[in-house]
Amino acid sequence: MNKKIKLPFTTIICFFLILSISGCINQEETLDPTIERIKDAGKLVVGTSTPYEPMEYKDETGNIVGFDIDIANEIANQLGVETDIRDMDFDLLIDAVANGEVDIAIAAITITTEREERVAFSNPYLNAGQVIITNESNQEINIPEDLKDKKVGVQNSTTSEEEALKYTNETNVIKYNDYIEAVTNLEAGTIDAVIIDRPAGIVLAKDNSNIKIVGNPFTNELYGIAIKKGESALKTEINKVIASGIIDTFEAKWL
Repeated sequence: MNKKIKLPFTTIICFFLILSISGCINQEETLDPTIERIKDAGKLVVGTSTPYEPMEYKDETGNIVGFDIDIANEIANQLGVETDIRDMDFDLLIDAVANGEVDIAIAAITITTEREERVAFSNPYLNAGQVIITNESNQEINIPEDLKDKKVGVQNSTTSEEEALKYTNETNVIKYNDYIEAVTNLEAGTIDAVIIDRPAGIVLAKDNSNIKIVGNPFTNELYGIAIKKGESALKTEINKVIASGIIDTFEAKWL
């Protein structure tokens, strides 16, 4: 004789919830073929933007190297593929990720709400606050508030531009495609100061004896790796690399 067993209603609900969650996980894995695509191609296409030493720049032989490039190479290594580094203007990187032109973008990109509307980000891998650079002889600029009515150089479409607008008029914010040109104009006296992330600022001040960093970092800049929305499997692999401790090795090497 068959015995009918009555299960409590809550038990039945939990059972179907477990099945539903399991199905969603499997469906997510099925709908995210990114890792397989990258492995089939044999390469991880990486968008970056030089020059921004020590994060990404070209060495004497023309190879792109730096803190961020080491991270990209480590991600590719964990995936068992090579890196294909694409150098482009910084303000094109987010679109390149969103449009699938590159698999990831890593170029000292600060995680912001605005950028998160277009792409997903990895966990932060570095906190690099912004600093002010000015000429060695300048005694007037020491803190952000001193930038009022001063001409301030920034890289176009960066958080440095956003910060500069908090302290001086828009007409005084001079935008450049890279910081090399900004520093050249700073030394020439065309502009009064430059706002830049601390790691790059340290290198610029070291390489140019007549400029200096003043004050302390006045923002928190959490760098993240940009990934196309929906590519959760790739994001998971990237976060594994960030959590592995290898970032400490790269930080000691480059910073």
